[in-house]
Formats: sequence, C-alpha cells, structure tokens
Amino acid sequence: MGKRQIGWIYGSVTEDILTGFKMHARGWISIYCMPPRPCFKGSAPINLSDRLNQVLRWALGSVEILFSRHCPIWYNYGGRLKLLERVAYINTIVYPLTSLPLIAYCVLPAICLLTNKFIIPEVNQ
Repeated sequence: MGKRQIGWIYGSVTEDILTGFKMHARGWISIYCMPPRPCFKGSAPINLSDRLNQVLRWALGSVEILFSRHCPIWYNYGGRLKLLERVAYINTIVYPLTSLPLIAYCVLPAICLLTNKFIIPEVNQ
C-alpha cells in the first residue's frame, strides 16, 4: 500500500480534517474510544497570541479545503461517505465564513446608534 492509501494526507494546514474526510470517503468507520487511562498527552496554546494564531491557522486550512478539489460539498458523490458525515465535514470547513455575518450583526447596531440612522424605516401615518 502506498502513502496515498494509509497515513496522513499532507499538503494542507489542517491535514487531520482532510485525512479523516478521505478515510470516511473510502469507507472507514469512526468509533469513540475513551480508555480509562489517557493514551496521549497533547499541548495547548498557553497565551492569547498563540491561541489566535492557532485559530487563524485552522480557519485558513478550512477555507483552503473549501476551495480545493477535496471539498466535501462535491467530493466523492456516489461513494461511501454518509450524508451526515458529509454535512459534518461541510460544517467544519465553512465555519470561518460565518464570521462575516456575525461581524455585521455586531457592528451594524453600533453604527446605527452612533449615526442616529436606523435600518428599519419609520412608519408614516
């Protein structure tokens, strides 16, 4: 078996998402495993700067997958990927784009209050 069949799929900042997606697309099944003793110890960001860099890296990797040939929206139709798996992967890669309406939702009311102009027109009698 070549490196394309087993192992991490590199070439993306978020190779773990891409690897899991390709494994599910090939028919692999995931299970939840919680052993009594931790098997692995990881590391986490210890300050805000490291955390923001990590989130930025994840967001860029997700958008990279969205615009690649491995996009779960159209990749492997008719294959072994289940509908809910596809929906979960689509949700994972589009989450960075949800920041745009959120920014508008947070900024627009402040702009309206500062300029004394409202989005909703007044009702004239």
